[in-house]
Amino acid sequence: MTSLLAQGFDIPNYWTLQGNKAEVDFLIANKLAVIPIEVKSDRRISGKCFDEYDNSGFNDNLSKTLKVLERFNIKSVFYMLRRFSILLSIIISSLILCADEKKLTIGVTDSPPFIIIDDGKISGLTIDLWNSISDSLNIDYDFVIADNDKVITNITEGKINISIAPMMVSSAFGSSTFFTQPFYISNICVAIEDHYESGFVTVIKNIFSFSFLKTIGLLMLINFSIGTLIWLAERKDNPAFSKKINGIVDGFWWAWVTMTTVGYGDKSPQSKNGKILATIWMLVAILIISGFTATISSELTTHRLQNNVTNIHDLHKMKVGSVEGKSSDIYLNYKHINTKQYPTVEAGVEALKKGEIDAFVDDGASLNYYFNKKDKNLTKKIKLIELPNNKEYYCFMSSDPLLVNEINPYLLSFLESEQWNKLLKKYGLIE
Repeated sequence: MTSLLAQGFDIPNYWTLQGNKAEVDFLIANKLAVIPIEVKSDRRISGKCFDEYDNSGFNDNLSKTLKVLERFNIKSVFYMLRRFSILLSIIISSLILCADEKKLTIGVTDSPPFIIIDDGKISGLTIDLWNSISDSLNIDYDFVIADNDKVITNITEGKINISIAPMMVSSAFGSSTFFTQPFYISNICVAIEDHYESGFVTVIKNIFSFSFLKTIGLLMLINFSIGTLIWLAERKDNPAFSKKINGIVDGFWWAWVTMTTVGYGDKSPQSKNGKILATIWMLVAILIISGFTATISSELTTHRLQNNVTNIHDLHKMKVGSVEGKSSDIYLNYKHINTKQYPTVEAGVEALKKGEIDAFVDDGASLNYYFNKKDKNLTKKIKLIELPNNKEYYCFMSSDPLLVNEINPYLLSFLESEQWNKLLKKYGLIE
């Protein structure tokens, strides 16, 4: 409506012949003419309404007509808005897209296999898709290469009309952006180092780890202390404990046997102080051995747990990398997962290989394309884990809802065609 008024048209009106014998649904008046428009719900079109309109003489006197229209503005506006909202959308969209013959600015980012930028040449799945849509709509456009982290800013500031980079539908983008129908569904994928070893090798390596040895050392210190105390309490009257200094060894032996609940019975306290100390040590030892068992289990399985990512929440305890500005990066931040950002997938994978991060997160399509096209040997060192419950619905993005509505029918039509399947095979997304 605003666009029509800016073009010099008055508010549209509705005309009917007395007794509702004939009607014209849509009248647009400017200083030169009154234009009648009839809308039908099917293909049956009759010119009877226009004949009655012409015969009525309503449009013979332009100035009179305009004055008559003014009296019906209030009622006709509401009637018109109720019946012809779709027509208005089409008219306004046509004015925006066609009237001024303005070129659209299309934002692209390097996101293989969707958009591949190589030595200034732009190709990829999304490029082929857009070319087909633009041909159908007869849209003139220019590509503008943008950084991933600048896409949203460029759209909201009007620097680009639409971004065809693969952007995930998410509330994290705010209410100022509008999405087309999804053209591809992917899963969030986690790349981690694959340190597969046999169970025996893993156990041996972890037994001699610093953390495990530190735990053993602490236990020995505690047992030595308890052994010394029990020797001091028993050395005078208990022959099981030597009176000499080497009797500490006897106390140390008793502390270990008691803690492990083996209980050989070769040494036992006889004095009152010794029995009190033994009772306390038995209770404490139960707690210590339980904690020790848990620590051993943890140390022996730490490596396996670190490489077992089953959901997005597992990433909270890991050093995570992502491509700056991509939808996966935005999603991770939305989930309050701290990330180290990299400019490309290649840079993120290299950081993973060097041990700078524990995991690298991107969409499954991009990571599989990189591994299959760039370096197949990486699959021997790095494994990919798809998170099936975290899907990414890729769409085009724009700040103009009318442009999105214009594109959607052609986008859906192309996705249902055999040509779309050929493109998916071309870029290795289906077999």
